[in-house]
Amino acid sequence: MICISQCMIVKNEEKNIEKALTWGKDLMWEQIVVDTGSTDKTVEIAAKLGAKIYHFPWVDDFAAAKNYAIEQALGDWIAFLDADEYMTPDEAGKIKQFLLSSECRQYDGVSTGWQQLDEDGNIFSSATQVRFFRNHADIRYRRRIHEQLVSLKGQQLRIADAVRSVSIFHTGYQKSALTEKKKNGRNVRLIQEELKEHPDDYEMLGYLGDEYYVDQEMKEAMHYYRRAITCMPEKIAEYDQRSAVTFTRLLTILTEGETASSSEAETIYRKAVMLLPQEADFDYIIGRYFAVSKEARKAIAHLENAIAKLTTYGCSNKALLLAANLRDAFDILVRCCYEAGEQKKCVTNAVSYLQSDRYMMSILSRLILVLTQDGNSEIYEQTLIFLSKIYDCSALKDRLFLLTAAEKSGCSAYAAYLRKRLFTSEELAALQAGKR
Repeated sequence: MICISQCMIVKNEEKNIEKALTWGKDLMWEQIVVDTGSTDKTVEIAAKLGAKIYHFPWVDDFAAAKNYAIEQALGDWIAFLDADEYMTPDEAGKIKQFLLSSECRQYDGVSTGWQQLDEDGNIFSSATQVRFFRNHADIRYRRRIHEQLVSLKGQQLRIADAVRSVSIFHTGYQKSALTEKKKNGRNVRLIQEELKEHPDDYEMLGYLGDEYYVDQEMKEAMHYYRRAITCMPEKIAEYDQRSAVTFTRLLTILTEGETASSSEAETIYRKAVMLLPQEADFDYIIGRYFAVSKEARKAIAHLENAIAKLTTYGCSNKALLLAANLRDAFDILVRCCYEAGEQKKCVTNAVSYLQSDRYMMSILSRLILVLTQDGNSEIYEQTLIFLSKIYDCSALKDRLFLLTAAEKSGCSAYAAYLRKRLFTSEELAALQAGKR
């Protein structure tokens, strides 16, 4: 048997509290809700659902409130999820089995996947979090905001890796939730309080940069990102997403708009790659910059690097920007290959992308342009045979897509060939009528 104490701190969470306390009802031995000043029905709902209710006056310190909640817990393990987070029944079953396993006996906590959901319920980014940990007096949170689980004795916590098998789902970054959580510069104030005590904390400097970045105050954001990078140690953890975001956002600022600085961007890029060699986003940003600067060959090298890193290392706590913009990366890469006269690379990269997302008009149009450039019937036929490995020419949708791509590529002769080869006279008449 395993006794898990589910803990959470809340304030005005009446929209989320029922789900927060019911998804894991069968998994949890006890449920502890610490309210920090709700004025809605959060406490009433939580009490009806059987949670143990405690009150903690808000003192501008998330770690203090969380540590108070932990101190009320009697279970062997703590499950500390926010009110806008949950696990599916399948994921809850997996974490229970993992905590019961002999493998877990040597660990202080468990790192799981942390999936960010948009307003449609789709995952838009992934990270990792330690939300299950032993109920030991030595294990507590530190920092007023962006709190971190640590050993009070200064020992290294032993964390099991269950990232690939277990996930927590988070809805708090949906637009409506972000609007509710954006309150009177609270985050900036708390981060600045932390920095008064620890002025060289590169993580908190990065978080402060984020606050200004989100508010489009780019000069202030650059200032704190630069400071953060200066304060980083010579070695950082492979999955240090906080540092990756610092580099990624500073590189974005330095390669876009009025603040663009190619020399500093390349310097920052080199340091970023040295510290986090598996991170694909750095090459994606720099590759995009060189594409805009009409340096196609440099763009190709960086974009190919980015895609190779994403393929090799995945996007768990890595490549969050590239994973969300893979279509854009391939579109730019194929265009740069064409502009640089790298026809083989143009074809290879176009096909690589179209095999997973075949309805990408700009990439298919460029591919047709390359494949049919010598312009004779034999090549046209070979091109059609080649494209038939990706598209179903018995399906009207795919035939129309091929025809439209040929027209958009400017290959009018090949478009005429496709009309003749792929469409009946009745279909052509219908197409003609539709254009009138």
